[in-house]
Amino acid sequence: MNLIELIIVGAIQGFLEFLPVSSSGNVTLILMNFLKLSPSESFSLSIFLHLGTLLAVLVYFRKDIISILRNIRTDKASHFLIVSTILTGVVGIPIYLILKSIFENIKISLGSIVIGLFLIATGIILKYRSQSGFKKVEDSNIWDMVLAGISQGISIIPGISRSGITLATLLGREFDKEEALRISFLMSIPAIIGGMILEVNDVNIVKNMFPAIVSAFVTSIIVIKLLLEFAKRLNFSYFCIGLGAITVLISILIF
Repeated sequence: MNLIELIIVGAIQGFLEFLPVSSSGNVTLILMNFLKLSPSESFSLSIFLHLGTLLAVLVYFRKDIISILRNIRTDKASHFLIVSTILTGVVGIPIYLILKSIFENIKISLGSIVIGLFLIATGIILKYRSQSGFKKVEDSNIWDMVLAGISQGISIIPGISRSGITLATLLGREFDKEEALRISFLMSIPAIIGGMILEVNDVNIVKNMFPAIVSAFVTSIIVIKLLLEFAKRLNFSYFCIGLGAITVLISILIF
């Protein structure tokens, strides 16, 4: 990829990460269909690009993070993050390893169809799990933590939105919508770090993708507050379903 392509891809990642529409699924589609990268390489790079948005989350939620670290033994949010992160790893790592082997031997068109179907599934889940509840993280129980972690682990699959499926799970557990949103973003920190550990086996990747990472970070910092406001008001389920349907239709025609 050239410099312009890196900046554009990074900006798309930074913009979509904060919407429940699967940034990794959409970025993977762009890398495969427009930049003609292999499904395996596209999948890996889509995960790696989360480094830019991770830095944005760390900056935006720095006060929450500092508070959690200072009171890690007694803070309920820290307990939630620890348990959910463990479950994310237990579920997500095996899925990641399976997907890596699958994407090594899959055609681009077929890969696009799979991602499109998962986008549709995410939209359907969001459509029926969009009501706000009343619970705060202080009211959470072990099942809330376990189910949130499992849902985040499943979101390693391109096309399944991490923020979308965790938000849907938390809303299904009757969490307040704003609280569910905050927890979802805090959960992303250890999950993205884990993804980086799995993917970064070559320091040259960091050098080659640096412009995209910076672009993702800058875009995220600029629009995060606006996007969070939109996430509270807009129904993204129709966007997911529509985009997924278009992706599947075009991919079938190509395939």
